[in-house]
Amino acid sequence: MSEQDHFLSTTPVDVAIKALQVQVEQLKRILNKTDEVSPVIEDNSQELKQEIKRLQTLNDKAEYRIKMLLRTLEEKEQK
Repeated sequence: MSEQDHFLSTTPVDVAIKALQVQVEQLKRILNKTDEVSPVIEDNSQELKQEIKRLQTLNDKAEYRIKMLLRTLEEKEQK
């Protein structure tokens, strides 16, 4: 199994579909040479922005937990 096959097998179907929809819309705009943004792309952009914000929050929480665990470990090692 190649790396590409592995990537595709672990990508959620809805994520792959959304990415392909965005690519199709971009190709249509290139063909039509229009700068109009379709509602599908705007909706996807909003969803992606929300997902990015959610993931950033989760990342911040995880980083905080790691710092607290490292601090506790360091304190235990000093005793």
